[in-house]
Amino acid sequence: MKFTPLLCFVFSSYLVVAQQSPVIEYAAISSFDWSIFKGKVNPKHVAEMGKNTGAVTVSSISYSTVDISGQSSTIMITARFHPKESWTRYPNLNNPDQALEHEKRHMDITEVYARKFRQLVSTGHFSASRFQEEIGRLFKEIVSQQREEQTRYDLETNHSINTAQQQKWNTQIDRQLEALKAYATPVLTVTFTR
Repeated sequence: MKFTPLLCFVFSSYLVVAQQSPVIEYAAISSFDWSIFKGKVNPKHVAEMGKNTGAVTVSSISYSTVDISGQSSTIMITARFHPKESWTRYPNLNNPDQALEHEKRHMDITEVYARKFRQLVSTGHFSASRFQEEIGRLFKEIVSQQREEQTRYDLETNHSINTAQQQKWNTQIDRQLEALKAYATPVLTVTFTR
């Protein structure tokens, strides 16, 4: 049975690095292909998104404090793909290449927002005493924006079915990644200013 290319994205955000299953950081994905989707079809996803759901990408933005001193903090901000939670019905998809491109772009959007978060942190002014609170607030804002963007992406592309909109989004995402390439490095040091 072939499934229509109704695809979806599930976004989850993590404040702490503790993960129960392995993740792949965006920078480490050398080839985004169906082989990295290790999860089984999730009945909960199917119930929420419909029986024609062909694939689900689960990704997240996370941050953790690597080091903190009286004057600065080194933090790591990553976009992550969750292989054991991401699943596909491949090869039983009508347009597997188109579907895969759509799912890859979900991951790219996650990286765009990880870079936006790095930019906010890099250019922000933080106090040593309230750093965790301040960065936590920024994180929640970025996660909210990212979720809205992912939803808009699926709606406008009709989960990859609208090929003209998909191409428009592909171009837009590529431009965003390029515009934010200065913030591609996951580790950054923040010097406290107050």
